[in-house]
Parts: sequence; C-alpha cells; structure tokens
Amino acid sequence: MAYFDSGGDISELLRDAAVGPDLGPAPNPESVPMIVTGVRLSTAAVQRLDELAGNDKAGRSGLIRQAIDEFLARHTPEAA
Repeated sequence: MAYFDSGGDISELLRDAAVGPDLGPAPNPESVPMIVTGVRLSTAAVQRLDELAGNDKAGRSGLIRQAIDEFLARHTPEAA
C-alpha cells in the first residue's frame, strides 16, 4: 500500500492485466477516441492550470490537450 501511496509507477503491474471475462476483449486503441494517460507535473504547474481553466468545462485536461495539439502541429512535417 505504501508503494501506491508514494506515487510509484504501476505501469508494469498493469501491462499484463487481463480484461475481465464479462468485459470482453480489450478495444483496439485506434478505435478509442481518448486514452487516459498519466503525466507528472509540478504542484505549481497544476495550480496554474487550474487557475487558467477556471470554470471551463474542459478544465485542466482541456488545457493540456490544447497545448499538446499545438505542440504537435508545430512539429508535424507539412504534407507535400
């Protein structure tokens, strides 16, 4: 329990986790519109994101998605 409370990386534990028999097979990742992923941010960054998000429905996640979309657009080679 202390390992999980310390914020340790559990990705190795989840990597081989099976989907329950009543849930069926895992979906193809390309068919899922959004995938939940974890990132580590400083407390100050999270507080600033929350301030900027204010009452926006998309909230902190929306700001992070927008920033990543803008970054990817700047770093994607133009189609010839």
